[in-house]
Amino acid sequence: MAGLIERSLLLGLGALSMTRDKVVHLVNELAKEGEVKPEEVPDIVDRLVARGEQDREELRRMVREELDRLRIRVPLASRKDIEDLSHKIDELAAKVEELSSEESEKK
Repeated sequence: MAGLIERSLLLGLGALSMTRDKVVHLVNELAKEGEVKPEEVPDIVDRLVARGEQDREELRRMVREELDRLRIRVPLASRKDIEDLSHKIDELAAKVEELSSEESEKK
């Protein structure tokens, strides 16, 4: 019975977002309703919290891996890269302006 309730809580309530206080409250409510034995409460709470932490860590790992894959596919420009490009654009704009002035003077 406790295993079924544990699985229901994990799936139905989103263990990823549950704090230990919420888990304790919910399991205590189940104990009051006779769904779990009072002596099972600490063990169920510990297992649910541990499972939630494992799931959160697994989600973090998956997000990190996906971000790493994206960085490989789409390299991000650093602040220095952007500043260097901006400087080059300014230099090119100045040269275009200079050449444009020289062309105007020739005419």
